[in-house]
Amino acid sequence: MTGPQILLDEHVGRVFERTLRERGYDIEQAKDRFGERTTDAELVSWCGESGTVLLTNNAKDFESLHDEHDHAGILLYHDQKLPDADPEGLARTVDEVFSQYGSEGVENHLVDLGEWYEWLHE
Repeated sequence: MTGPQILLDEHVGRVFERTLRERGYDIEQAKDRFGERTTDAELVSWCGESGTVLLTNNAKDFESLHDEHDHAGILLYHDQKLPDADPEGLARTVDEVFSQYGSEGVENHLVDLGEWYEWLHE
């Protein structure tokens, strides 16, 4: 599957990055592109300008930023261990979101990957 470009927030690990890349996604780590001092607001703004979907588990900060900025979509998960515990399952979840909505369908939306994950893995 070839999906949209995705920027991984600094807490998303390399195992999940590799899993998504192997599935055909154009993946970049925020810490690789911007270093460690970029604010969350700057990340969301850049994602909006570049058409890049942001994937994060930082719900506290990004839930409010989602309403304040135009963006290409924010994929959010709450269980910080999930990308390492089940990278294939979470990657299938990302696949399903884009299969259902396409990259345009997540634009300016906050998508709770945890809800999708539970639905797919019941």
